[in-house]
Amino acid sequence: MASGAILLCFLAMSMSFHGSVGESLHSKTPRRLLVDTDMDTDDFFALLYLLKQNRSEFDLKEVTINANAWSDAGHAVDHLYDILYMMGRDDIKVGVGGEGGISNDGKIHPDVGGYLPLIDQSMSTVGDCRYRQAIPVRLNIDTNFGLRRSFLPQGNRRYIPLVQPTAQQVMIDTISDGLTTVILIGSHTNFAIFLMTHPELKKNVEHIYVMGGGVRSNNPVGCCQENNTSCKPSGQCGIIGNLFTGYTSNPYAEFNIFVDPFAAYQVIHSGIPITLVPLDATNSIPITEQFLSEFKQHQNTLEAQYCYQTMKFYTASFMWDSFTSGIAISIMRNGDKYNGENEFADMEYMNLTVITSNKPYGVDDGSNPFFNGREVPRFNLTKYGVHSGHVQTGLDDLFCLINGSNTGRCEVAFKVAY
Repeated sequence: MASGAILLCFLAMSMSFHGSVGESLHSKTPRRLLVDTDMDTDDFFALLYLLKQNRSEFDLKEVTINANAWSDAGHAVDHLYDILYMMGRDDIKVGVGGEGGISNDGKIHPDVGGYLPLIDQSMSTVGDCRYRQAIPVRLNIDTNFGLRRSFLPQGNRRYIPLVQPTAQQVMIDTISDGLTTVILIGSHTNFAIFLMTHPELKKNVEHIYVMGGGVRSNNPVGCCQENNTSCKPSGQCGIIGNLFTGYTSNPYAEFNIFVDPFAAYQVIHSGIPITLVPLDATNSIPITEQFLSEFKQHQNTLEAQYCYQTMKFYTASFMWDSFTSGIAISIMRNGDKYNGENEFADMEYMNLTVITSNKPYGVDDGSNPFFNGREVPRFNLTKYGVHSGHVQTGLDDLFCLINGSNTGRCEVAFKVAY
């Protein structure tokens, strides 16, 4: 399969986000938006930015939630419902989960829930947590450090198991209704399943905006100031990825791609136009004390107050998904010009692929369910192909660890494809 030609955001130019001003050059018809999120903290910053746009320009239609990363399904849905109620948008349908599965022969049944990465998905919603174990305690995200119930107004909508619309139902209905721009700010599991089961609807996906991965990034976390001779940099300093819980085994991974690399591969190779906002850009816009001090002076709305109170727990982080939403709106407002002109970042085209397994390819070491003991690989994948190598089984996978080094050799990453 050919590599994906991606418009890459590689250098952040500005830290300021503007509200809903100006007019899209695309058309007088509002741009239909669908967001797929894991409802981590930075995700709802991004959602609030999109919800603040003028609906005559940008109309957020639906939101789907990936429940295989930072948050649990019920908590994530209720948090999102409260935010939508605060913003007067109870009309937005929210999809999550589903009880469907994938047969041993690779047949994808309706309403696969996205609770597991594709490599571990079977006919059950219970399975391995090879990637999810990299996620630290999720209680803080589920409750937003206790702020959700104590701060947000609460409407009547609540998560009800087996009644809640599924992620696949919401995606199919929304994209079937017309041309839609998709913004992916979590793992790609839900959208990859949609693409694999409904290729006929690709024509209705106008563009995909992705926050994820690193291409030529250098992690600034743990690095020393240039003139500080007494400082010793940590192992995270200078690595490509941001997997702070697992860089000793995988220094290349970024969380959104790491949680389901095969799903990311399906999206990147879908043939749909993609704009990628990787760590290369977001590493340059940290949330600093200076930023918080300035933000404190602009607390005129309930949503601004909620973001500010949350950011008090969120220092030493970066503007990942929120920056992506700004890039997406700015590009669309500028009329989707060929080179992705926008207010915030420099752009360039690159041919990228996603590394989903480690060389040597064709090994049978029990780490790769796509191939383990199979005469015919799952999804008819190619024997000895790029998906057939060792797949990281956990943070302490011995294959990934290097004696005497605090950074490992396993890769889940974007790779430039020539």
